[in-house]
Formats: sequence, structure tokens, C-alpha cells
Amino acid sequence: MNAYFLVLLLILPLGVQLADAQTVLVQTSKATYHYGDYLSVTISVSKTSGNNAIMHIIDSEGIKSSAIPVQIKNANTTITTPVPFNVELFREGKYQIQVEYDGVKSSAPFQLVDAGNIVMPFGSNVIMPQWLDGAVSDHMFFKFLVEKNAIKLPEGSKLGEKIEIPYWYKTNGKWWTEQKITDSEFVKGLQYLVNQKIIF
Repeated sequence: MNAYFLVLLLILPLGVQLADAQTVLVQTSKATYHYGDYLSVTISVSKTSGNNAIMHIIDSEGIKSSAIPVQIKNANTTITTPVPFNVELFREGKYQIQVEYDGVKSSAPFQLVDAGNIVMPFGSNVIMPQWLDGAVSDHMFFKFLVEKNAIKLPEGSKLGEKIEIPYWYKTNGKWWTEQKITDSEFVKGLQYLVNQKIIF
């Protein structure tokens, strides 16, 4: 009886320690993303400590992104990137999301595949609000899209000094910033105006 009691005393603190151990799980919203998709990651922890989690995106060659701090206030925290996957920043291939929280690491794989989607150029999230506010002219905004090959000019045409985009089209720009329309919808609408010679 005494030996049993002694074993119980030895095991009990170990069980309490295991119950208190931090667990971390990271999941992506999809296994496969395409250019134009927004990366969404959910971090689940067994207990919150007030510390930030540190997240990295790691490519197939093992190259890590800069550390991304994620504030953890609840057992489940979901974050979505402010900009979608773009060919200028990300190559096709396999990636890992790695998260460390309170010294515990967890990771989740995902794949990035080019499905031929029309994607707004990198930097659009900065220039679009400036265009909507009038800080960037129609000409500068349109030039940005042409130079990044998002918009195609008519055969044999050159970009002129005066470009006017119908004011009402800014509604589409606002919807794009609110993620109510896709990159493809915004670009195709603008390209239609070019093809119909409404803009160019």
C-alpha cells in the first residue's frame, strides 16, 4: 500500500505538469492557394499568456520571411493577409507556415499554384486608396496598371499624357479595397472600358 502511494505521489506532479503544458496548432484555410487568394491562418493555443505568437512563411528552399508578430487574445486567432498572393513576391511551390508561441512551435503546409487568375499588381493596395482620394491622378493610376501589365493598350497604341477614367468607376475601386469584387472583376471592367475606347 505504501509503495502504491509513493508511485502515485511521483506520477501526480508529472500529470499536473503535462496538463499545464502549452499546445499550439496552426492551420491554413486551404491546402492550395492561387495567385489573387488571401492567405488565412488560424492559430489555436491551449492557454493564452499575453505574449505574441511569431509567424514565418517558409518557402520550399527553406527561406524564411521576416518575423510576423500575431497578437493572441483568445484560444483561436485567425488572421488574413492584407494583400493577396502575387507573382512578384511569391513563386509557385510548397510553403510552410511556422508559428512559435511561448516556446512551442507548430507548422502547417500549403501549396501555391498559378491558375491563370488575373491579379492586381503588387502595390495596388497602396495606390488604389490614393487614386480614390484624388492624391493620384487617373493618368498615374492607369500608367501603373499598364506598366505592370495588368491592363493592355490597343494594338500599336502608346500611353498618352491625358487619361480620364470615368468617375463612376471609382466605385469599383472602393469595392476592390473592401474585397467585395475580385482582382479579375476590377481589371476586366477597366480593360473593357479601354477596349470600347471609353478610356483610351
